[in-house]
Amino acid sequence: MVEINKVKDVEGYDRFKITTENGSFDIMFGGNLDLYWYYWPEENYKDWPLAKTFTISKENYFIYQKLDELYKNIKEQKPYQSKDENVSTVFDSSKLINESPRSQYSYKNLFQNGIIKWYSDDAPLEEASMLEIKSQEDKYIITFHQGKEDFGFPTYAIRFRNSGSRYEPYNFVFMNMYNSLSEYNPNYHQIHIEEYLYNKKLQKLKK
Repeated sequence: MVEINKVKDVEGYDRFKITTENGSFDIMFGGNLDLYWYYWPEENYKDWPLAKTFTISKENYFIYQKLDELYKNIKEQKPYQSKDENVSTVFDSSKLINESPRSQYSYKNLFQNGIIKWYSDDAPLEEASMLEIKSQEDKYIITFHQGKEDFGFPTYAIRFRNSGSRYEPYNFVFMNMYNSLSEYNPNYHQIHIEEYLYNKKLQKLKK
């Protein structure tokens, strides 16, 4: 089970709750003009795990495809690429620059051994929470690693600064994904052929 719930926040931005068999996490655009991926455990904070993992499969091809585009644009070092150049965005990416030494440095720190590792822009590396995205056959594995907020309180929140990110310009990749998620219509879900084939595959495995 992979579901998407889209709501408008008080400032009029789309907020997405991604629900899987492992629980839920949110993707939101903040009033400070930065992007956030956010997980909040149900347990008492003293029992919070060091990491929380979610699996996004082709069971819901819409969200799988968005993750696939994000992963490939980082892997192929295409931070400004968007599948739909006409998509409406909340972040103006019209004035772009070519690849630079800064971009190469960001890439080497962000994409390691085929795994995306984004340390939150909210804190120094030794204290920051970290988002990990790993590709597997027919699925993506998303893991939130616990960090610390001010005063040492644990957090899984991941901040993607749109100004001054340690991974600039790859914040654009995550913003493009957020903007493309806005295409989602909860009242109209068209089954993609990949989604159909994946579900048929699951049915055979259960027999």
